[in-house]
Amino acid sequence: MMSASGIVASGSFSLRSALIATVVEDGAVLLDLQTKYFYKLNASAWAIAQLFESEGATLADVEAACRTWGAPQPAAVASYVLESFEREGLIEPAARTRALTPAFEQPWVAPTIARQAEPLQGLVTSAFDPSIPLAE
Repeated sequence: MMSASGIVASGSFSLRSALIATVVEDGAVLLDLQTKYFYKLNASAWAIAQLFESEGATLADVEAACRTWGAPQPAAVASYVLESFEREGLIEPAARTRALTPAFEQPWVAPTIARQAEPLQGLVTSAFDPSIPLAE
């Protein structure tokens, strides 16, 4: 696992307002309305992401929550997730910090954050596209 950059290590962050979350059985799917990319988060990554939904969270908040949830090496897990969220542009600086730790009653698994290969506009075709055959 990597260590958090100076920016992520010292700041408070929240999920970007352009993200829409849909909870699924084993985590959540985030849709970025600006980039049109989907992100699949497993249950552990979704629990961490929820820390950023309230008024913001810090690296220390994430580490404390991971420790509460039984994550091995909570500091490394927190750094990895924050670096991943920052790299994907899922978080933005928050003015305040008041992370509320969500309940997480599942067995801990390593967090995964997977971005789909193509943005939504690359997956959706137009009904008026002449290359699509008409139904008979």
